[in-house]
Amino acid sequence: SSGINAEYGDVEKGVVPLCYMRRVQIVEGGTFSPLVLTTTGGVGPEMDRAMKRAAKLLEDRHGEMYNEALTTIRRRLRFCLLISTLRSLRGCRTKYSPSGLNEIDFNL
Repeated sequence: SSGINAEYGDVEKGVVPLCYMRRVQIVEGGTFSPLVLTTTGGVGPEMDRAMKRAAKLLEDRHGEMYNEALTTIRRRLRFCLLISTLRSLRGCRTKYSPSGLNEIDFNL
């Protein structure tokens, strides 16, 4: 755990390596903002600001109450993450099957 925190601690504090920032700006034409989520429900400072900004925009543009907009954003994010996790664990229930998947030996 301390190795992970040592490796990614600078990103959570807002200190992004300069070379990566330049690459994102030049190649991708954007900026880098890590939206950090924890498994216990906590969020990083960038994610917190992003959710609050989205809630403020919903309040201004659609007349929703700020606290209800923020609750809705958090709820939708939780369900999107849950659906993504379930699909990665169980697989999607569509008929699509990549060709050659049956021939792969997974050593099970």
